Amino acid sequence: MSLTVQLQTMLAMVAMGGWLGVAIDTYSRLIRGRCWNKWITVINDSLFWILQGLFVFYVLLQINEGEMRFYILLALLCGYASYRALLFNVYMKILEAIIQGVIRTYYFFKSMLFIFVINPVKVLLKFLYKLCMMIIGMVITVIFFLLKVVYTPFVWIGRGIWWLLPKEKLKKLKSKLGFFKKVENYIKRWFTKKGS
Repeated sequence: MSLTVQLQTMLAMVAMGGWLGVAIDTYSRLIRGRCWNKWITVINDSLFWILQGLFVFYVLLQINEGEMRFYILLALLCGYASYRALLFNVYMKILEAIIQGVIRTYYFFKSMLFIFVINPVKVLLKFLYKLCMMIIGMVITVIFFLLKVVYTPFVWIGRGIWWLLPKEKLKKLKSKLGFFKKVENYIKRWFTKKGS
């Protein structure tokens, strides 16, 4: 490796050390702080470190074709230590501000969704339901009224015929035939029900 490549490698690894510090703090704030199952935590940690290792190796591969030296590890540690000493507090404040901004934006859009979409749809559905119930009630009322209009004349005609029938002859027949008694009772019950 030439001196220029070594210098580029050192600077890149210092930057990667800082990146590792940023990634670790971001991961700790977003993922590690939650109450996960132990196995999920193990899987998350393993995936995190595998991805970070692959990313560092990819950068190293681009700079010096993946050649690993002891000073590269020192440069990584130096970059990480520099980040922790100089930028940790600033970055955590920025990260927290971004997280709070995302949360506020989420709640803002959620409240806007409820105000402008979900609540109006609920009100509209309630109105349509009440309107449908009112229309159905009116239709049922009209149908019953029409039925009453249709069968009432028949009730009046039946009562008139009943009162016009000769009662004395009916009594003689009724004494001879018990069938007419049953028919009379049935007709009386039917007219009584309809009349009420």
